[in-house]
Amino acid sequence: MKRLLLVLAWLAVFLPQGLAWAQAFPQSSGKYSISGMVVSAATGQPLDRADVTLQTPNQGSLVAETTTGQDGRFVFEHLAAAKYSLQASRRGYISAAYDEHEGFSTAIVTGEGLTSDGLVFRLSPRAVIRGTVTDEAGDPVQQARVSLYRQNLRNGLGNIVRAGMTVTDDTGAYEFARLEAGNYFVAVSANPWYATRPQERRDAEGNLLPNDQRSPLDVAYPVTFYADVTDSDSATPIPVKAGDQVQVNFTMHSVPAIHLSVQIPAPSGRGFAMPQLAQEIFGTTDRVQASVMRSGQGGDGEMTVEFDGVAPGRYSLESRGGGDASRAASIDATSDAKIDLAQAGTMADVSGKIVMVDGEKLPDRLMISLRSSDGRRSVGGEQVDADGSFLIHGISPGSYEVWANAQGGSVAVIRMTSSGGAIEGHTLKVGNQPVAISATLAEGSSTVTGYAKRDGKPAAGVMVLLAPKIPGADREMFRRDQSDSDGSFTLRQTVPGEYTVVAIEDGWALDWARTEVIAHYLARGLKVTVPPHAKDFAIKNVVEVQPK
Repeated sequence: MKRLLLVLAWLAVFLPQGLAWAQAFPQSSGKYSISGMVVSAATGQPLDRADVTLQTPNQGSLVAETTTGQDGRFVFEHLAAAKYSLQASRRGYISAAYDEHEGFSTAIVTGEGLTSDGLVFRLSPRAVIRGTVTDEAGDPVQQARVSLYRQNLRNGLGNIVRAGMTVTDDTGAYEFARLEAGNYFVAVSANPWYATRPQERRDAEGNLLPNDQRSPLDVAYPVTFYADVTDSDSATPIPVKAGDQVQVNFTMHSVPAIHLSVQIPAPSGRGFAMPQLAQEIFGTTDRVQASVMRSGQGGDGEMTVEFDGVAPGRYSLESRGGGDASRAASIDATSDAKIDLAQAGTMADVSGKIVMVDGEKLPDRLMISLRSSDGRRSVGGEQVDADGSFLIHGISPGSYEVWANAQGGSVAVIRMTSSGGAIEGHTLKVGNQPVAISATLAEGSSTVTGYAKRDGKPAAGVMVLLAPKIPGADREMFRRDQSDSDGSFTLRQTVPGEYTVVAIEDGWALDWARTEVIAHYLARGLKVTVPPHAKDFAIKNVVEVQPK
């Protein structure tokens, strides 16, 4: 034991500075190596004390691990000819796989004639958005809800999605840490601490009475976006680069609150569905938190719900009771208003029957949802019964794509018919009447492989996209990958059908699911047909890389 400790001490003293010591595992043996340097993506400076691991890409089994020295270098030797996943982590940086983009990365392939040394592994330092929320007097606004949104590049539509939420502390401060680079938006909602609401008054029968006595302190804060606007369409994006420390402060301005009186029709055996007041933010509906609800039932069976403390603005009002009890109304509220939901448009129930192609068994925990054509909004998410039937209550009029999701697998709609709603491709148009659909699904069970090249040489790190024959109608059939160091790519869980495969240099920021964007690249892509029941399908021709 003492001799081992002496050896370790000698190594610590006499090994050259900056030399990383890799711990290899029994399965690591051969004549190839993988080496390189870990650097900061923000400054390009070498990073010491970065943990680097080498794994098999499919099973994720650990092959070897090491820690970089002062020069940021790492090396793995005595490797067999194979494909490896390279990952790195360091305190204060975002752990990542080699050349990672949106969950995709480049695997390193060793073998004769292949380059696997001299790699530059860029780690991004974590970024922070922080700031304070104050009122007009400069006092901190405590317990304000601060929402973080980010431009979403993963679904190919470039829409904006929620990325986090926090509340301010007693100094009005908030912080979002550990952020990746990207375009962000920040919104604040809060209630003035000094706001005074109308007192509730009822008659002898318990019915609500009008209250015209309004305090000058009956005020509210509208949802406020950076920079000092109250409409998400006018919000300013906050570009965040790796390691940025961005300060975003808000000053909340109170406005006279409005009062909404909502009359709900008498129920027809289903009971009342309490209405939800919501505001559209970046194309999605966000429930209004600042409102105070009071309710009362009249002698005719109708229900009245009162919303107090609401800032003027555009809202949606939905009551989801199922069937004709589901109602929706849009409100452009600039002053107190009375809304009779009996006069509002009904929301439709969407039901249907799902079958698998060739009569195969339905996957376990199959879910059906409807997504708006712009990708911003998803509704439903109902589990399909064992016999293939499903029911989604309260769908507002509009155009929706029908999406299916299965636990541990991939499925896609390949045929669909309906009654009560028009169909264009896989898009369902819903009105005010119930809709019944019949949909046939196919399972994504094929693994498509191929090679991307640039000027006859393997192209590493490019985005490879498998686009369906009708991109705008079959978005759930898209598949993506990032090419490995030998130019190879693998597109898993592919649904049989006709496709075009393209390889795009630095294509990660493209809205690739939009027909008007991807059409330019498809014109020069490679046509392929994935046959039914093909477990493995190799693309014979090379896919040429296209510039962005």
